[in-house]
Amino acid sequence: MSAEDGYELWLRYRRVGDPGLLKRYRSALGTLVRQGGGPLQQSAADELVRGLGGLLGTRVRARASAPSGPALVVGTRTSSPLIRELVPESDLAGLGDEGYVVRRVTHRGTTRTVVAARADRGVLYGAFHLLRLVQTRQPLERVDLTERPAASLRVADHWDNRDGSIERGYAGRSFFDWEELPRLDDRYTDYARVLASLGINGAVINNVNTPADYLAEPFLTKLAALASVLRRYGITLYVTANFAAPIDLGRLTTADPFDAGVRDWWQRKAAEIYARIEDFGGFLVKANSEGRPGPLDYGRTHADGANLLAGALEPYGGIVMWRAFVHDSDAGWDRQGYRDFTPLDGKFADNAVVQIKNGPIDFQVREPAHPLFGALPNTNSMIELQVTQEYTGHSTHLCYLVPQWKEVLDFDTLKPAEGSTVAGVVTGQVYSYAHSGFAGVMNFGDDRDWTGSHLAAANTHGYGRLAWNPELSAEDLAAEWTRMTFGNDPEVVDTVSALLLGSWHTYEDYTAPLGVGYLTHPPDGSVTGHFDPSPFTTTQFHKSDRQGLGFDRTAATGDGYTELYAPAIRDIYESPADCPEELLLFLHHVPYTHRLADGTTVIQHIYDTHFDGADRVTGMRADWDALRGRVDHRRLADVHRRFDRQASEAVIWRDTLVAYWFELSRIRDERREWLQAIVAPADTALLAGERNELPVQVVNATGSGLRTNVSLDVPDGWRSEETVTYVDSRGDVTVKPAVVPPPVPALATLHARPVSGAVRVLDGSVRSLARTVVVPPAARCVHALDAGPGSAPVFKDYTRLSPDSTWHDGAGFGWVGNTPDATDTGLLDVVRRDYVRDSAAAVLRLRLPVGPCTAHLLTGDPNTFTKSLIVRVDGVERARSEQLDGREFTWLRVPLDGGGSGREVDLELSAKEKETWHLSACAVLADGQG
Repeated sequence: MSAEDGYELWLRYRRVGDPGLLKRYRSALGTLVRQGGGPLQQSAADELVRGLGGLLGTRVRARASAPSGPALVVGTRTSSPLIRELVPESDLAGLGDEGYVVRRVTHRGTTRTVVAARADRGVLYGAFHLLRLVQTRQPLERVDLTERPAASLRVADHWDNRDGSIERGYAGRSFFDWEELPRLDDRYTDYARVLASLGINGAVINNVNTPADYLAEPFLTKLAALASVLRRYGITLYVTANFAAPIDLGRLTTADPFDAGVRDWWQRKAAEIYARIEDFGGFLVKANSEGRPGPLDYGRTHADGANLLAGALEPYGGIVMWRAFVHDSDAGWDRQGYRDFTPLDGKFADNAVVQIKNGPIDFQVREPAHPLFGALPNTNSMIELQVTQEYTGHSTHLCYLVPQWKEVLDFDTLKPAEGSTVAGVVTGQVYSYAHSGFAGVMNFGDDRDWTGSHLAAANTHGYGRLAWNPELSAEDLAAEWTRMTFGNDPEVVDTVSALLLGSWHTYEDYTAPLGVGYLTHPPDGSVTGHFDPSPFTTTQFHKSDRQGLGFDRTAATGDGYTELYAPAIRDIYESPADCPEELLLFLHHVPYTHRLADGTTVIQHIYDTHFDGADRVTGMRADWDALRGRVDHRRLADVHRRFDRQASEAVIWRDTLVAYWFELSRIRDERREWLQAIVAPADTALLAGERNELPVQVVNATGSGLRTNVSLDVPDGWRSEETVTYVDSRGDVTVKPAVVPPPVPALATLHARPVSGAVRVLDGSVRSLARTVVVPPAARCVHALDAGPGSAPVFKDYTRLSPDSTWHDGAGFGWVGNTPDATDTGLLDVVRRDYVRDSAAAVLRLRLPVGPCTAHLLTGDPNTFTKSLIVRVDGVERARSEQLDGREFTWLRVPLDGGGSGREVDLELSAKEKETWHLSACAVLADGQG
C-alpha cells in the first residue's frame, strides 16, 4: 500500500479493485463522448479523463463521435446533438444553470451513461457526481439522478492576510502567494477542482479584517490572474472590502455612504474592477464590529452601508454580502445582531445579502440557532458556518462539525410558521429571496494535506455537500468522505465514520457540556488563540460563581435573549425544566446541585463528562490504530500523532475545568478523588540567580485530610525546595516553595505538583503551571531597563524606558532621533505586560563601561503575534527574532564592547517592511555577570 500525503483530499482516483465491478464500469464508462461546449465543459472532460483513467486503470480519451457500443456522453442540449437525442428538454427545464441529470439511457438498442445539463456549469457538477459514484462503488445499471443546488450562493470564505498569515488558520500559511502572483502554479487549479467537486461556486480570498489594498493595484492584476483559474471551474471571485477604502485609497476625508464623493468613488472603483475581472462576484463586508470601520461611524445604518456598495455593483450583476456579526460588548453580544438588523428588514438592496453566523455568539461548540434566521422576511439572508475549527480544537482535535451544522439547519424557527427551518430560510424556500445560501470559513492552508490534519478535511467536504443539499445526513456524508479519502474497505468505512460522527459530542464532553460555552481565551490574533482552556478569564460568558454557573438569558430574570425567538420556542427556552439540556447553561444560571432529567446534578455531570470524554479520545486512537494494514502507513502515522496530541490536550481540558469548578463549588465528585494545585499569579517575573518564592494553592478534593508534599518541576540548572503541608478535605492551603533560576535571562514553564501517596493529581490543569520570565537583578546590570509607557508599573529596581526617554548629555541611555510608541496591555507580569513598539526604526543609545558586555532584549506580546525584532549595531545586524505567537516571548542576545575606556553604542531596533517591532526589556550585563 503506497504512502499518501493527503494532497489529493477526496479526489483520489484509485483503480477499482473488484474485478466484476471494474468490468462493468469499463464497459459503461470506458469511452467518453463530448460534443462542443466551452471552458467549463472542457474542465468537466479533463476531470473525467483524469478520474476515470485512474478508477478504470485504462486510458480514457474524449471524442466527438459516438461509438456503436456503450459510452459516457456528457454535454448540454445546446452543444451536443447526441444529448438532444438522449435527454428531453422537459427533463432539464427546471434545473437552472447548475443542475444536471446522471442517468442510464438505452437509445436505438445502445446503452449510454449520460451527464446532461442546461449549461456547462451543470455538466461540470454532474461529472464530479458521476466520479463520486464510481469512487464509492455505486452501481450504475439503473442510475437516474436529477440534481440542482438548494441555494444560489455556496461560498468559500478565506480569512487569509496579505503577509501570508491566516486568521484562524491551522494548516500552515496562505497558499495565495501575493509575492508571486500573477504568476500561477498548479495548486490554484487543484484548489478550484476541489471546490468544484463539492459544488462551491464562490470564493472570498481575503480576511474579513482586511486593509483596503485588495481593491487597488498591484492586487487587481493578481486577482485577475486568480479569477482566470477559478472561472474555468465555475467559481466566482469575491473580495472583502474595507468600508474605509475611500479614505485609505481615495484620499477622501470621509466614507459616509450619503456623501456624493464617496458614492462616486465606489462607482468608479467597481468599474475599474469589472474592467479587469468581468465576472467579479462582489464584496464581503465586516463593518462596525470589533473596531472595523462602517456606516455607523457616520450616524448611518448597516442598510445604508450595504446599499452604497450594492449600488456600485448592481450595473455589473455583483452582490454585497454584509455580515451580521456585530460585537461591540460582551454583555450584549447575544442580542446585538438581532437588534441591529431586524429594524432594517426590507431596507437592504435586492443585491445585498445579510450573512448570519449559525449562532448568536461566535462558532462555539454549542449554541442555539441564531434568532435572526426567519426574522428577516424581506431581506436576503445566508448562513455563515466555520469550517476551520477556531473554538473546536483547531486541526489538533478531531471534531466533525457536520452533525452540529445539521442541528442548526434542521432547527424550526417557526417564523413565519411551523416548518420554517433554518435550511429553508437560507435556501430561499421560506421567503422568496433573490439571493441566499451558505458561506463557510475555510480551513485550507499551504500544508501539503491542505487542512493540517487528514481528518479535518471531512469538515471541508461536509460543508460543501451541505451547501449543495442541506437535507443530506451526517451519516451519509461521513461514509461518503471516508470512501473517497481512504477507500471502500468496510472496516475502514465503519471505523472512520464512527470516529467522525462521535467526535463532536466527545469534544463537547471534555470541554463545554450543557452549552456553557466560551471557555477559551484570546490572544485573539494568534494561532493559539481560542485553543487552551481559560474559564477563569472568561467568567463574563459562563457566569460561574460559588453557587452555580450558566448565563441567565431569560426574559424573566436575565438579559431577555429568549424573547428574540418565536413564542413557542421562547417558552421552551425560558423554562429550565423544558429547556433542552444541551443548552441549559447557555440560557440559564443554575445551582451546581440542579438536577438533570436523569437525576444527576449539574456538577456531577460536569465531572462525569469531562473524565469520560477524555477517556474516549484514548479509545478513538486505539480504534484508528486498529486500521493498520488497511490505511497507508504515512497517513496512519500522521493521524496517530494527532490523536496522541488530542489525548494530551483532552487531559488538559479535563483537569483544568474539573479543578476550576471544584475550587468554586467545593462539591466532591461522587466517583473520583484528587488533589489539585493553583499557581497564582501564573505569569511571574523571577530574579535570575536569586531565591524566589512561588505561591501555590493546594486544594483537596478527597474525603479526608491529607499530608501533602508540594514541589516544583524546574528545568535543568535550576534549584527548587519541596514544601510539606496538611490540607483538610475540601479545603485549601497556600504554600510558597522556593526556586532559584540560573543567573542568566531566561523563559521557563514551572509545574507545581502536590503529592500524597497514591491520590490522583490533576496534573493537566493549566493553573498548575507558572510561565516565568527570568530577569537579571538590577544591581548586577550595567543597564536595567523596563520598556513601556511612563504610567505603567516598573520591575523591581529597574528604570523605565519610555518614549520620553530621549538621549541627552550625561544620560546613560536614551532614544536618538525617532521615538517609539508604547503600550500597556495590563496582562501577564510587570515585565511582559508592556512594551515600546514602532514600525519605523528607532535608535537606542547606551553608554557602556570598559570591556565586553552583552545586551539581553526581551520581545513578545501578551495578546497577539509579534513580528521579528531586528537589532543592528554600527549598521551590522547582530540579532533577529522569529515571529512569535501570542503570549510567546524570547530574549535576544547582542554582544557589545565598551573598549578600553568605555563608549556610547547605538542599537538600531527595526522590523521588516510594514511590520512592527516590540521591546519589553533591555538588560545589559558585563561579561562574566550572566
